[in-house]
Amino acid sequence: MKLQLTKTKTIDLSLGGGRRVLSDVTGVVLNSDDARGCPAVRLVHKKNSWSVVAAGFVPTPVDSLPESWDEANKAQTPWALPAAFQAPHAALAVLSPNMFTRQTTPDALMTDLVQTAPKVSATPPPRKLGVRRLEKKPVASEAKAADAADGTAPDVKPGEPMQASGVRFVMQPLAEKPFVIQSGLPEYQVVWLSRLLPEGRRPTAASIQTLPSALLAALCEQPAFNAVGGTAFAIYVLRNSVYLAGYKDGQLLLFRSCPGVAGWEMLREGLKMRLGLEDEMVDEILDDALIDPRSAMEPFVRPILQQLEISLDYLQNRHNLRIDKVFIMGLPSGARYWSQMAEETIHLPLIAPSVFDGLTLPPKDQELAGLTPSKSQAFLAAFGAARAAMEEQA
Repeated sequence: MKLQLTKTKTIDLSLGGGRRVLSDVTGVVLNSDDARGCPAVRLVHKKNSWSVVAAGFVPTPVDSLPESWDEANKAQTPWALPAAFQAPHAALAVLSPNMFTRQTTPDALMTDLVQTAPKVSATPPPRKLGVRRLEKKPVASEAKAADAADGTAPDVKPGEPMQASGVRFVMQPLAEKPFVIQSGLPEYQVVWLSRLLPEGRRPTAASIQTLPSALLAALCEQPAFNAVGGTAFAIYVLRNSVYLAGYKDGQLLLFRSCPGVAGWEMLREGLKMRLGLEDEMVDEILDDALIDPRSAMEPFVRPILQQLEISLDYLQNRHNLRIDKVFIMGLPSGARYWSQMAEETIHLPLIAPSVFDGLTLPPKDQELAGLTPSKSQAFLAAFGAARAAMEEQA
């Protein structure tokens, strides 16, 4: 979907799906809170083959993501990416406290638009020769449409909605018609992001996405996902959040955040406290099977598995869709223990593939080729952002 920044400048906000139009894209995650820098993946599609040209951590921008228009209007220091990531196009996946990505319905979306649009008083009708003119009162649907039209900013084209708060958002139909997914960032952050990369130098910003929406395309090229026809469930466990997504024939059918839980960082803190571990020991415990940490993990993992079971029941009862393949993505370590606990409680093991399964990797990059499935998860959102930007909205 095209986002109108000014009267002459537009930018794409992509959620994936549709016809491929870009073939060489660098996906970058901003505000990832990773001490190593911003995760970045350069993805190329050529002759029906997907290749990873480069993957790693790039230095963070000098300036921080703005929190107001005053900050956004200050002079920016251009953010030049290293040579290996200078693709023609860039997809920016943004983690912002002001973002939102949620499942909704068309009716709720229209209500949201109408209620947040500023009211503009209509010009009174002209009078002729003192004859009183009676006005026809519009019906409720006409009144809502008029209110929405009156509230549209003059530089925004029809079909490209903006709330009165300045939040721009895009909508993407899901597999079932009654549902859409809504994703947005404050307008001042979108404008700032559109100016972040240097003018006249690769890459140019072709897509701005919220980080959760960037995740949704990350499974599309997974051999294990395609082997089941794209009908599967996914748990995305991030540093400070968890998302649940159901796919039918490769299209989204359900998307929601997991209520009442944080991300894998809280799990790590809990293991450190319960088992008396140092920071560097957590991954060894979770990856090298020195001890069985499942009893310490259980208070954190159990609520997520309960929400998974609820979501699977919903899909079966509401949409007559039984899913028995569940992917877990984003975990930096310990996915096998999650799978064991899921098999014990809901009798479904979890599949934890490498982000780069099925992709061609640089032959000379031994570090990238030797990444374990757990270590590859650091590039999940960057890869998903690049993958989503390669698709034009249908």
